[in-house]
Parts: sequence; structure tokens; C-alpha cells
Amino acid sequence: MKRKTVAICMSIMLAAAALGGCGSTAASGETEKTQESLNAGESGTAQAEGLIPVTFVRAQDSTIESSVFAKMEGSTYEDNIWTELIADTLGYDVSYLWIASDGDLYKQKFNAAISSGEIPDIASVGKEDLKRLVDAGLIVDLKPYIDEYASDYVKQLYENVGESAFDAVTYNGAVYGLPISDCDIERAQILWLRQDWLDALNLRAPETMEELKEVLRAFKDYAGEGGVGLEMGNDLYGNQFDIKGICNAYHAYPTYWVENEEGSLVYGSTTPEMKQALGVLAELYADGLIDPEFYVNDNQKAAEALVNGKCGAMYGFHATPLDFLQTVKNAIPEADWKPFMIPMEETGEKAAPGIEMATTSWYVVSKNCEHPEALIQLMNLYCEKVFDPEKNEYTVYANPGNGVEGVWKLAPVGITSTPDKNQATTKAIAEPLKTGEPGDLTGEQYSMWEYCYKALQGDDSMWGWLGVFGEEGGQSILLQYQDPEKAAPVYNKFVSAPGEIMTARKSTLDDMLDQTFIKIISGQETIDAFDKVVEEWKTAGGNDMTAEVNEWYSANK
Repeated sequence: MKRKTVAICMSIMLAAAALGGCGSTAASGETEKTQESLNAGESGTAQAEGLIPVTFVRAQDSTIESSVFAKMEGSTYEDNIWTELIADTLGYDVSYLWIASDGDLYKQKFNAAISSGEIPDIASVGKEDLKRLVDAGLIVDLKPYIDEYASDYVKQLYENVGESAFDAVTYNGAVYGLPISDCDIERAQILWLRQDWLDALNLRAPETMEELKEVLRAFKDYAGEGGVGLEMGNDLYGNQFDIKGICNAYHAYPTYWVENEEGSLVYGSTTPEMKQALGVLAELYADGLIDPEFYVNDNQKAAEALVNGKCGAMYGFHATPLDFLQTVKNAIPEADWKPFMIPMEETGEKAAPGIEMATTSWYVVSKNCEHPEALIQLMNLYCEKVFDPEKNEYTVYANPGNGVEGVWKLAPVGITSTPDKNQATTKAIAEPLKTGEPGDLTGEQYSMWEYCYKALQGDDSMWGWLGVFGEEGGQSILLQYQDPEKAAPVYNKFVSAPGEIMTARKSTLDDMLDQTFIKIISGQETIDAFDKVVEEWKTAGGNDMTAEVNEWYSANK
């Protein structure tokens, strides 16, 4: 039943891929049977003896319900194109012990599973739950299986991810999690400005904080009554409308653990550099260059000034054009937002954006799983089909198009992004965007070229994609941040699960600092309040938390 149903779905999807804009270019060779390149000997034996059961758990996904199940008749979480592929190539029968209705219920059910000691063969967890599993002796060391079974492509992928994602889940030399990797550099702050306003005012992009202040004053006046220089919101450290970009200009890294001159870790929110940055933010506020109500505005409220044409400056991240700035473009077609590296305090300084580990989840394998290598084999298969440039069948197993999107979410093991995927796409589509010819682009790279090219041809509904992947998009700034001649990013050095003291006290300690920071910026407290609150932070548990962090750091250097 399973194979017949999926075979029908495969035929439907291949037809869709052949007819779709993306598929028409990328589908060559994708109708061929998958090569048995992933431990063919083992999977062949398994199939001869019957499928090997492997259990999982997951949360429901409304996008799968609407864009996959509704269009692929007969498909379910356990019976679909991916489970068929896995059965055929690896010999595993995928089943779910339970499927939670949402992420919160998933967390509750998995916590209950940890308490009972009965977890599925393979599951995805955060680093806190992973540590609980390690302490309970419920999961296995994955390093031997990664070394033996990971394909060359997957090994290279994880080399690009970096050591931090593995350090975070390494205990006594054993690696207990396989990172569901993401791209760290994409956490960097970017300054977004209205280029059309810069042109109208005959201004150049700011390279220093003093130059930024001049731009903000000019923008505020240009916007007229109700004009805002720099839009900010009450989420001080979020990806958008936050204070991190300005703090980084002064080498302050709030909420990060950074190394001091003695080689120990200190909390970035408590350093002298943070005091300097808060003093500058307070000056901007006093000069009317920051939204006077920033501390009560969430991001949606903060965005109103942009949409109403009253603000042309904000700090955000590489994908901000797909969010708030696309909304601005829809309302103000002439708005031409461009990204810039964060201005620094001094002329000629390398940009020093803060970077933190983007990976937040890991796959773990139960100690009772008969075939722990299954996790690695499944990751090999997923990456081959979705990412590997020589083997991928993106328009079959990821996003076929023609209304069928998000098929990749049906895979029980996978990742949303490789560490360099978006940078590679930006480079790959640069010349095709100039020529108007996609050449040999395939898969997602073809899709991004298509979206960006439509934007260049005047389709403003696709502008956000151009704002990310275009020649002057957010990804172009991240590429500059990776150039050692132009930038020197600073990384959050603490990547492990929080210890007992951090778990018990960090939230309260952070609130203590942040409440004072908001009062300092908004003029309710003088800058001297910083020294007082830092001392209070230390005595209320900050010193103990710092000692706990450094105990981990010393053991893992």
C-alpha cells in the first residue's frame, strides 16, 4: 500500500516539475532512480530481510497540510515520497510514536518521554533537553557513526558548520548530537537605509557613527512632521529594530560571552564598551534621532514609521527585505532600501558585527536504537536529494512548484539550510541576473534567479528576494563580513547548555540589566546607573554565573 501510494504521488510530482518554471530548467536527470550510493551493501541486505523499523516523533506543520497533503492525494506523515525513498534506498520503515499538534505540545510530550526513559530511536532536541538525555544515559555517542557513515558531502557540510555546533553537545569527549545546522554569519547585524533618500539629499553611505548621525538628522528632516531618524523597538536584542548594531560599533556585545584580555569569558552586557554604547544611544534619543516611544513599540508598531514614509533607517539582518521592507515596498514603490555594513566608531575600522551560533537543535539517537547509523544515512540521503549540486533532485523532493511546496518537510531527518547555501546562491546567480539567462542553474538557485530577475523586470512583489540575493542585497554584506580585509566578526564564546546557576538566575539577571538600559537610553536614568546595576548584577548571581561559564570554557578550550 505504501509503495503504490507513493509511486502515484511521484508521478504527479514529476509531471508538475516538468511543467513548472523551475522544473523546466532543473529537472534533467531527475526522473532517474536514485543511485544506491549510501551504504548500498547494508541497505540491500536490509531490504532482502524486510524493512527495519525506525521510530521518530514530530509536530504537525500546517504548511504541509495545505501545500503537500492537499495536493498529493494519499500522502501522510508516514506514507509519502520520502518514506518510500527511504524504504527503497536504505531499507528503513519510518514510523512516528506520536505527532504533536504544535511545537509547545511537542516539548511537553518529549519532556514526559525523557522522564519515562522511553524516547524514539531518533529525535530533534534543543541543547538543554540534550543535556538531560546525556545525564539520564538515554542517548549514544554519535562520533563513531559520523566518522564511519557520513558521506563526503555531509562531512564537508559539517566542516563548514564549524566546531561550535559540536562543542555545544560534547560531554567528556563524546558527541551526542548531530547539528540541524544553520548559518552563523546570517545572525550579523546590517544597517538598512533608503538609498533614494541618500540620493535625494546627496549623501553617501555612512562609514562611521558620526556620519550615521548626520544621515539620521537629514532623514528625520526629510521625512517632515513626525519624522524618525532611526527606528527601534522594545526587543533590544532581536534581529530587527534592535540596539546590537550600534553596540557592535563600540565593540560591545550584549548577551554574548566574550573573551577578555586575561582569556576569561565576561558577559558582554556588563563591559565598559557597553556603557559607552548606551551613552551614545542616550545621546541619539535626546537629540530626537530615535523613536521617542521605542520602549513600548513591538516590531510591528515600529515598522509603521517605515510604511508611512516617516523613517528611512533601521538595523536588521540579511532577510529583512522579505519581512518589513517588502511591506514598505508594497506601500511605497519608489522606496529603494539598500544594506550596508555596520558603521564603526572610528574611520578605517573593520566592521565587527556580533555573531552567535545559529544552530539551535540537534538530532539524537536512543541507546535502544538497533541501528544508530540510520541517522547518518538519512542525513546523507537528504543532503544528496536537496543540496548536493551533482546529485540533487530539488524539484522532486524539496519544492516541486505548481502549488506543491515544502515537500522537504516530510523527510524525518533533514536541515533547512547549509552554512554557505545562501552565499553560494548569491554568487551563482550574479552573472545570470546580468545576462537574463539562467544557464545551468538548478533547484533553489534557479528559483532565486527567477524571483530576482522578475524583480529586476519590475515585479515589486518579488523585490524582497532581490533585496536578499541581488547584487546589492543582504547576502552581499554577509560576504563582505567574511572578508578579513573588511571585517572582524566577534563570536559568542559560550555555546553549551546552561548550567544550574544560569538556568536558575539568568532570566532575572538579564531583566535587571535591560530595565536599566531602557531607562538610560530614554533619559530616565543617567549613564552612571550602568555602574550601579552591574554591581547589583554581580552580587545577585552574576559573579557565580560567570564562574560557572568559565569552568565550562576552561574545560573546552
